Amino acid sequence: MFDIAANFSRYRTYEGGSRIGQHVHTDSTLTLVLGGGYEETIGGRSSDQSRGSALVCPKGMPHAQRFGPAGARKLIVVPGAELLDYLATTTPFAAAPASRSTEISKLAARIDIERQMDDLFARGAIGGLIWQVAAEMGRDLTSAAVPSSTIVQRARSILDAEDVLPMSITVLCGVIGCHPATLTRAFRREHDCTPGEYQRRLRVLRAADQLKRTRAPIAEIATSCGFCDQAHLARSFRSILGCSPSDYRKCA
Repeated sequence: MFDIAANFSRYRTYEGGSRIGQHVHTDSTLTLVLGGGYEETIGGRSSDQSRGSALVCPKGMPHAQRFGPAGARKLIVVPGAELLDYLATTTPFAAAPASRSTEISKLAARIDIERQMDDLFARGAIGGLIWQVAAEMGRDLTSAAVPSSTIVQRARSILDAEDVLPMSITVLCGVIGCHPATLTRAFRREHDCTPGEYQRRLRVLRAADQLKRTRAPIAEIATSCGFCDQAHLARSFRSILGCSPSDYRKCA
């Protein structure tokens, strides 16, 4: 169950024609534009944002804003651990993604109403709506063919370069700098498998290549590709390629 209360948010208004020079935040943020508009410069690009826009700003990323004649009203959310993890696995987080849609605009209007009501229930309602904004943002970006997330790209580059020995997810995440659950969810979303399953498939494909190119004994190939023994290779081989190593060699 999501911890709605873990997300800290603050409401901000900005005067028309004002500017905020380049700066960085010590926390990652999710910003929802409630009204007005402005130009956001971040990650080497500039874009116009208005009501219904949702933006991610990773911590430490320089950005600047130039507000339009009407100024702007924003809800700036510092995500708790669960929301931050969710955004990291459903958006290209490190690229500071932004999204604008009719659904997000409707959610912005509802948040505005709850903020003005400011009763006993408003905080919980706003927290739930923020989660919906994150979901709609991920849905919108996914439908726009978002490229593979940075953490998956980095993990794959490390695993693809590893010749033989399996790398534990703890060690892999230590190199990348993310939580194991974050990487596992991202891998499942983008490759329909876990990092461990991805590694096993790589080792099986390496074994298949050796079976095709050489006449080395299967037991020797199993060891050279990081399997405990020939039986271990055979089980993995059949699971992934649907046949035994010996049958594969006959048909190769």
